[in-house]
Amino acid sequence: MGIFDAMNTSVGGLQAQSYALQNISGNIANSSTTGYKGIGTSFVDLIPDSSVPSKQVAGGVTANAKATITTQGTISGSSVATNMAITGDGFFAVQKANGIVDNVPVFNGVTYYSRRGDFQVNANGNLVNGAGYYLMGVAVDPKTGNPTGSVPTVLQFQNNFIPAQATTSIQYAANLPTQPNTVASSTAASGSLLAAGGLNPSDFAANPLAVGTPPAPYANATASGAAATGNIRTAYSSTSATGTTALQNNSSAAASTTTSLDGAAGVHLASSILAGLAGQTLTINGNTITFDNSTTVTPSGSNTTIGLGAGTTATVASILNAIQTAGGTGVTATLTPSGNIQIASGTTSDVSIGSGTAATALGISSVTRGGNVLSTPAITGATVLSGSATAGGAEVLSSGFAAGDTITVNGQTLAFVASGASGANQINITDNITTLLGKIDFLAGATGSSVGSGGVVTLNTGTASNLSVSSSNSAAFAALGFTSTITKNRDGGGTAGTGTVIGNDIATFTKESISGGAVTAYNAAGTPVNLQLRWAKTDSASLGAGHADTWNMFYQTDPNATGTQVGWVNTGQAFTFAGDGSLTSPSGSGITINNVTVSGQSLGSLSFNISSGGLTQYASTSGAVTINTITQNGYSAGQLRSVAVSNNGLVVGTFSNGQNLNLAAVTLSHFNGTNYLKAMDGGAYAVTDQSGPAIAGASGTIAGSSLEGSNTDIADEFTKLIVTQQAYSANTKVITTANSMVQDLLNVLR
Repeated sequence: MGIFDAMNTSVGGLQAQSYALQNISGNIANSSTTGYKGIGTSFVDLIPDSSVPSKQVAGGVTANAKATITTQGTISGSSVATNMAITGDGFFAVQKANGIVDNVPVFNGVTYYSRRGDFQVNANGNLVNGAGYYLMGVAVDPKTGNPTGSVPTVLQFQNNFIPAQATTSIQYAANLPTQPNTVASSTAASGSLLAAGGLNPSDFAANPLAVGTPPAPYANATASGAAATGNIRTAYSSTSATGTTALQNNSSAAASTTTSLDGAAGVHLASSILAGLAGQTLTINGNTITFDNSTTVTPSGSNTTIGLGAGTTATVASILNAIQTAGGTGVTATLTPSGNIQIASGTTSDVSIGSGTAATALGISSVTRGGNVLSTPAITGATVLSGSATAGGAEVLSSGFAAGDTITVNGQTLAFVASGASGANQINITDNITTLLGKIDFLAGATGSSVGSGGVVTLNTGTASNLSVSSSNSAAFAALGFTSTITKNRDGGGTAGTGTVIGNDIATFTKESISGGAVTAYNAAGTPVNLQLRWAKTDSASLGAGHADTWNMFYQTDPNATGTQVGWVNTGQAFTFAGDGSLTSPSGSGITINNVTVSGQSLGSLSFNISSGGLTQYASTSGAVTINTITQNGYSAGQLRSVAVSNNGLVVGTFSNGQNLNLAAVTLSHFNGTNYLKAMDGGAYAVTDQSGPAIAGASGTIAGSSLEGSNTDIADEFTKLIVTQQAYSANTKVITTANSMVQDLLNVLR
């Protein structure tokens, strides 16, 4: 019996190794199958019963399948958005269609479980894997992503349509510049809110500040003219001229101041010169120098008689003194070493010398003073209001006022008089610009009007009334830099806040505010509207104590507003910032903007949400608002265009309106006896008694756009293949040996 038992045992061994070989071949064949779980072989010995342990023999063998369902396959990326893989524990719930009716799959309700995640959308909108199994899951709330049910069903995404959702909230984050770069700020008066980049309500026909805001207190404003120049002449300067004739004595030597005019003297002026002077008269500045035959020098006022007779006491010095006397104050006459007469004019008058024999004999001619050069510098407070520029005199207006001219200040007349002006309503034409500005300030109820560098006259309105200044002499008024009537409103004042910007004020509003960005919002019907925002600074800490950096936000309600139609609406909230740039008011997470209407489309009330630290005021070189976030929650109606699976197992639909909404959640299940599931075709598994029922949920996670590969290790399978082959050969050897022994036994009987 032992030999035949050995043969039977070997046959069992061959069967067991064949079973193992079949599993190995299947594992190798499915090494590239998505989600495939290899099947190993478990060998079990079969021990025959024996009453005595010492008589027990080795038994046979049988082979059982050893599942590796719990062994993870390699996860790799996929370009298909609906592919997914499970990392860790868990199975997809799937169903197999048992028929097609009217191109629609029919299911028998049996749920299978698989880790094969190569799902793609078919023509009916189902997610079907490569083995033909349909994915199951539960619908979710598209807004929250939370499941709306608990029982998985076969998922289908076909002709999905989402209705429009009205905008109800705007998420906003931005930095407002400490110094806004508005168009108006570049030309505004220094120290004003407008110069600080702010909005001046008095510039508007309707105060755009929040409803109920009282009118701003009146404040001084300025009006400046063009740069103006006046006329001024330099003072006279002395000029010298040297005669053309060198005076010589009778020895042909250069004459000196002591050279005698007596022709009989031992040393005397050359006879030719004396002959030219005898009996002649020299006229200087209307005064005369007479040369006769007397023997003395006789002055008479500015006139002088010089005797040339024999024995005269006159010398060349007598001629020089007579020239100085006739010329007048400041005129000097000297003799150069070469004997030429040199005349200096001085600054009082020119030296006019009449032509004639005497002038020719002495070689002298008229001398004109220097200086008296006209220039046109910028006007100053000292510039005189009338007259012509004189040498060394004060600067005068290029076109002056005359007696009888008037300047009208806020309806009050300031009259120009030749002299003797009295009271606030008269001014002398000889007064200067500083005096004129003082008179204008007095009549306007202002102070501080002045002439700045460059000749620019700046008038102050004061706070009592608006300013209006005109003149009857337009040329003189223009010489002050004003080519037309000056009209300037005081700052501040106006009306109480209306909370709106009307069409007539839109140009001003645009110049005194900066863009706050724009967002497309939707009404209840899904109609898109362009919601434009602007920020206006209504107060600035740079103005000093009592001021704080405060802003108002506006939205555009009618882009085509004209006249008194409302174009922009103030949201009604003052946004105030501390010195460190943080928002101090409002203190909550945002504000509500009520009854928003844009281009005739009603958006209702909108929540304007600002996250903590989302709205700041820091310095910005551009002076513009820096938008960090501006989003809204509305959208138009849309049709499903594509689906994808996210990493948290949600099926996300992309719609024609650009929205990405959660459509369903892929459910996972697990089992207590995972490796006791029954394998089905296509990587699916059926529930068995040993596996236990499916339990909703799993510890594993879903990775979108990924696939789990086969868990088969080719190298390991080849090793098993060698071992199996050797074991199979060994069993055949046992059979051969047993057969030989049986043959030996049969030979004994022969």
